[in-house]
Formats: sequence, structure tokens, C-alpha cells
Amino acid sequence: MRIFYATSFRRAYRKLSAEHQQRVNTVLQFFLANPFDPRLHNHTLAGSKRNLRSISAGYDLRILYAQRGTHAVVLLITVGTHDEVY
Repeated sequence: MRIFYATSFRRAYRKLSAEHQQRVNTVLQFFLANPFDPRLHNHTLAGSKRNLRSISAGYDLRILYAQRGTHAVVLLITVGTHDEVY
């Protein structure tokens, strides 16, 4: 799997607390090992974000991403609380 980071993801990541950044780093390690690890709650989105997927990085922290193929290429779009990313 190849992961690319959108500018919007990098910007949102820098705004996170150190604790949340660490949580995102841990979740991305799980994601690299298995994109459908049950701890990630990986799911497709609907409506205007129907081409994106979401994974959970904790109670109220989400990572939105787009994929090509079967997770061969992934573009991380943004990270933030549920209200911020949806």
C-alpha cells in the first residue's frame, strides 16, 4: 500500500494535540497492516462524500481518505473530530 498525504490532511494533523497525533500515528500503523482491522471501523461514506472512506482514530477522531483499487494507493484527505470532518 502506498499512502499519500493531502495538504489538507497535513494542515489538520499539525493542529491536533500531541496525544491525538500519537493516536493517529498508531491507527495508521494498524491501517497499513490491515485496512479492515475491526478497531478502525472502516466504512464508506454517503452523500457528497460518497467517494471517500472513514476510519476511526478514537472516540471522536476520524480520518477521511480516498482509495484507488483495493487499497493499493490511498490519499489521506483530512483528520479531525466527527463534526469537523463531516
